[in-house]
Amino acid sequence: MAKLYAIMEAVADRVEMHKNIGEQRNNWNSLLLTSVNAITLAAATIAGIAATTASMGAPLVALKLSSTLMYLAATGMMLIMNKIQPSQLAEEQRNAARLFKQLHGQIQTTVKIGTPIMADVKEFMDKVLALDKAYPLPLLGAMLEKFPSTVEPAVWWPQQPKRQGKVLNGRINRNGWNGKLEEEMREIVGVLKRKDKADYLRLGEKALKINKVLAISGPLLTGLAAVGSAFVGSPSHGSWAVMLGCVAGALASVVNTFEHGGQVGMVFEMYRSNAGFFSLMEESIESNLKERDIERRDNGELFEMKVALQLGRSLSQLKDLTASSSRNGEAMEEATINMPKLRTTTVSLPKLPTRVVEEFDFRSGYIATQIDKHSNSPININFSTRNDTNVADPIVMAKLYAIMEAVADRVEMHKNIGEQRNNWNSLLLTSINTITLTAATMAGIAATTASIGAPVLALKFSSTLMYLAATGMMLIMNKIQPSQLAEEQRNAARLFKQLHGQIQTTIKFGTPTVANVKEFMDKVLALDKAYPLPLLGAMLDKFPSTVEPAVWWPQQPQRQEKGLSGRTNMNGWNGKLEEEMREIVGVLKRKDKADYLRLGGKALKINKLLAISGPLLTGLAAVGSAFVGSPSHGSWAAVLGCVAGALASVVNTFEHGGQVGMVFEMYRSNAGFFSLMEESIESNLTERDVERRENGELFEMKVALQLGRSLSQLKDLTASSSRKGEAVEEFASKLF
Repeated sequence: MAKLYAIMEAVADRVEMHKNIGEQRNNWNSLLLTSVNAITLAAATIAGIAATTASMGAPLVALKLSSTLMYLAATGMMLIMNKIQPSQLAEEQRNAARLFKQLHGQIQTTVKIGTPIMADVKEFMDKVLALDKAYPLPLLGAMLEKFPSTVEPAVWWPQQPKRQGKVLNGRINRNGWNGKLEEEMREIVGVLKRKDKADYLRLGEKALKINKVLAISGPLLTGLAAVGSAFVGSPSHGSWAVMLGCVAGALASVVNTFEHGGQVGMVFEMYRSNAGFFSLMEESIESNLKERDIERRDNGELFEMKVALQLGRSLSQLKDLTASSSRNGEAMEEATINMPKLRTTTVSLPKLPTRVVEEFDFRSGYIATQIDKHSNSPININFSTRNDTNVADPIVMAKLYAIMEAVADRVEMHKNIGEQRNNWNSLLLTSINTITLTAATMAGIAATTASIGAPVLALKFSSTLMYLAATGMMLIMNKIQPSQLAEEQRNAARLFKQLHGQIQTTIKFGTPTVANVKEFMDKVLALDKAYPLPLLGAMLDKFPSTVEPAVWWPQQPQRQEKGLSGRTNMNGWNGKLEEEMREIVGVLKRKDKADYLRLGGKALKINKLLAISGPLLTGLAAVGSAFVGSPSHGSWAAVLGCVAGALASVVNTFEHGGQVGMVFEMYRSNAGFFSLMEESIESNLTERDVERRENGELFEMKVALQLGRSLSQLKDLTASSSRKGEAVEEFASKLF
């Protein structure tokens, strides 16, 4: 036990180490991207000014030298950035921190509900060392290869020993396993290999190719721009030199923004990690299937539930998948994971072996009987007697711990994804604004210069290219709304953390039942559906036709309400409390929820207007800058080229700097909070069996806490509402 606690302390420390290192490397990405872009665009602008100036001698030399030096510095910094890929380094550390935290939870579970042995110590030691190897902390000499020749899944777990499989007869049911369950697991492994893992490796290959092209292009362009700016003003090389000095520099900043602002290295690491997740699932399933001693396998019922949780499916959906797979074979189109592309997490399968169940039997007072070998059920764990009727079924308790571990891991997943998407918002906003304003500056210089020919053409061409690039990036940003994506993930992390606390409370103070397992499974799947991790194909609509409250809870069954007499007091409920709850529901509907939906509608309209205006303005600015200096279109072209670009940066700042998408999601989520309160109150009121309701006194206190009120303030609210009816002015919530 002391050894396990020592390992647990070391693992907790590694979580913090990797978090700190990840933050450092994320800072490298944001700070270097912003600085390199600023230097590159300033160098391009200076090269353009040098080409159009009438001065000779020292002023021209100073401009050329400044531009060349900045380009050379940018080239060096880009080479370093592209070599180490700081966004990928940060993603590696985020993954490591999450996986070490997951391992910490597994050790805690073993300590709490198992009887640890030396084999556990060795297992966890091996897992720690495997993670250390997969995600090294040092940079020099130990950094993972950022541009491998082939894309392989990430591997962060110890090698499983090779064993000969033993096929069970369909009638045999031991330790929750039978032939039917084994066949189900084999089908899942087949689909994982054919679809999920193969798809992420294919996407990883694409991301790697794109990153290689960008990593070569950026420094190459700044190097060419440095050569060009050095020869600006030269009688023999003036025309091509100014084109290189301006255009190559402008393109380099665009390439750098795509690579490091778009965090392509992070995306590649995410795909590689996801492929590793499916490889681990395959190995874990195959390891159980190949274990000849059935009693040494993970309990079959528990293992099936873990697999379902990790694939974001219910048990019935898991069975549907395997049935579909066995019918369709290789032609099967559906992936195992119940969400489309861009699943961004990696989850290990924590083991809760049979001895844990035996330990539960001992602690709970169960006396196990012989297993019915002729049962047709895939799970058959019989217990003849139980000494304490208030103690939970050990399998139920083990399932709750498994759900709790999965929920804790989802908290970390959503935190990591939220950080990635928040980075997109800040990095792309800064880079696009810098590019747009530089393009406007170049258009203005081109419009005011007395020069003609190559210098003006270079400035116009650079400005137009930058405007077109900004238009494309704005369209992508406005489509995905990264600030809103980040807010969704923050909400998901908070709600999963809340669910984790609810499970802990149930374990500590309740007597968990199968109904609790189903309830928490349903809540996990409802949250998975409400806040999807994928981006492509599963992203929530950012511009819905109508504003609806967010829904992240399972549907409540509809029941007929039964009122209580005012004199009755059962399970903390009476007629007065019921009336109080009805009044609260009325106020929530009329005031709080309605107000947040109204505000959400306004935020959505503003966001739609800004999302259209930004790319439209940069598009018009691109047209204007292309015609700057034209005898027939010079005046309006100069106005468009400068003013539209300047306005576009203002619009972009309002939209993404002001995080209007985040504000809309916040209002939608708040409306959902009040919808959940309404449903929760109505669900209790419509439960005819008062003893099955939540205790009335406890429920009243919870409602008061959720609304940020004391119990006396809650009663004052309902009294005021009942007196004034529809005209009540006060909001129910003092919290929001």
